[in-house]
Amino acid sequence: MKIALLNVLNLQKKGALNKDLAGGFGTFSIFGSSTTSKMISYAKKKSINLPIISFAFLQAILKEKGHEIQYIEGDIVDKKFDLVLIYGSIVDFHHENTVSKKIKKRYPGTKVGFFGTFPTVEPDLFSESDFVIRGEAESFFLYEFNDLRDLQGIISVKKTLNLDDLPAPDFDAFPIDNYSYFPAIKEKPFLVLQASKGCPYSCSYYCAYGMIQGHVYRIRSAKKLVEDIQHLVNDYHIKGIQFRDPTFGLDRKQVIRFCDLLISRNIKIKFGIETRLDLLDKDLLALMFKAGLRSINVGIETLDENIAKMNKRNLVRINHQEEIIDFCKKIGIKISAFYLFGLKGDTKESIKKTIEYAIKLNTNIAQFVISCPYPGSKYYEELKSKNLIIENDFEKFNSMDVVFKHDNLTKEQIMILKDYAFRRYYFRIEYLIEFLKWRIREFWL
Repeated sequence: MKIALLNVLNLQKKGALNKDLAGGFGTFSIFGSSTTSKMISYAKKKSINLPIISFAFLQAILKEKGHEIQYIEGDIVDKKFDLVLIYGSIVDFHHENTVSKKIKKRYPGTKVGFFGTFPTVEPDLFSESDFVIRGEAESFFLYEFNDLRDLQGIISVKKTLNLDDLPAPDFDAFPIDNYSYFPAIKEKPFLVLQASKGCPYSCSYYCAYGMIQGHVYRIRSAKKLVEDIQHLVNDYHIKGIQFRDPTFGLDRKQVIRFCDLLISRNIKIKFGIETRLDLLDKDLLALMFKAGLRSINVGIETLDENIAKMNKRNLVRINHQEEIIDFCKKIGIKISAFYLFGLKGDTKESIKKTIEYAIKLNTNIAQFVISCPYPGSKYYEELKSKNLIIENDFEKFNSMDVVFKHDNLTKEQIMILKDYAFRRYYFRIEYLIEFLKWRIREFWL
């Protein structure tokens, strides 16, 4: 069977578009209307470009089953396939549907289907297709798919994916030289990997990861992970990797075994993770650094503990948080800190205190986003039941726009505070000095 894996690109979108972020919903980042905010938007578009990890696993799975596979990035399929699989996102689904419609019109008889987090949550919005997969597409094509007759309507995946059943990800035909995650990971060529799925924390109330990955924490064994990395190094000459796990390192034994194997096999790689700081301590960080860890994404979110509780967010203790961040700076691990504006109970004062706390931490990267009620979450359902959702176009659900009526702040006030946060954080002499120090230091790490 001839199968195309189509990662739809939209060249009309001017900001940074990454469809595998935000739990797979995707992000579209425009940071504000001021000159400084436009500079930050431009920098992110040029420096952050991630492949969609599911495509790499699907390519490997389908090749093993004997199919002829072609991976495509763009919005044109220039020959007939038996099947075209498209990743659907919340930030570009209008264009993705248009591309699907064009394919079906140009090549009658070709089956076209969508998969991903947003199609799982809102399958009816992907009507310009033959089918939509609800759940993990890797699981469906690994365990359930037999032939084209299986592909019709809304398909609910029945079996939970065992990550060790996955073959090594196949990035053949991916434009690897285009991918980057600077400044968190400066090394190129760069790719992504998956060490675990699922997250048991209560933040599933609002977080997108749990919608498709679930609450049960599933890991890929340390042995398999190291084999994956060796494969990427040998076949694609990869030097940098970002793990796409929602919470890397919940299984401490897996992390230690993974690091020990990388070190013992003398595999030279630099990698980044996303996790909670309360899962880390100095001994573990020292080992991970030795193995190649150079970047950590963490959610700081808000300084106000009462606001965090109102929003069902479980904050890390401030003393531990600051101790771990200071230690990371000392040994050479970058921290990218994420902050949320527009939480229930937020005020101008609470947001400005969070901005000042971000400045105090002075991490390598600070990302200020607006609380987003993603469809399918309990947060969304709560706001919708109270008629507080003010935006009808789901493409605006991108963590950069205000899509709900806030209890204390107007839409304009939240947008102004976000714009102010980026200017206040990045355009100060202390940050510039710290950034230059890191750039110099990186030559020795």
